[in-house]
Amino acid sequence: MEIAMIYIFAYALLAVILISVITLIVVMIINIKKKKKVGKIIRNGIIVGIVLAYMITIWISSHKSYPLINDWAFLGKDINVIEHKYKTFKEYFTREDGSGYAVLMTEQITGIKMYDAGDYSCYYMEFDKNGKIIKVYCARPFGG
Repeated sequence: MEIAMIYIFAYALLAVILISVITLIVVMIINIKKKKKVGKIIRNGIIVGIVLAYMITIWISSHKSYPLINDWAFLGKDINVIEHKYKTFKEYFTREDGSGYAVLMTEQITGIKMYDAGDYSCYYMEFDKNGKIIKVYCARPFGG
């Protein structure tokens, strides 16, 4: 449940920022139509809001699997590099063509135990025949 709350907070914050930016833009348009000067506060508020919305959107996009793990740090990397960094996988499977998947515990990556027994505690990395990670996701352990 803790993980879901982080994403709910991020989306709620993004919604509040976007609503604020839209409101400031409407106020700016009304002031322009009334031939009033657009204040620096409104202009700066729009800029800050857009920058914050962009940053939150980037965070949400890069942390889709788990809030404390940047998926972009794994995608495109060689599975052997990941194995060298984390020493051991919970599971490792290769198919005849050389593709397969590897599993790390989220605690192994983050150093923080942030899940219950029934939560999504495994970080799956699918790789192609060249060992390049092409897909990542969190799931429950097999048999769990």
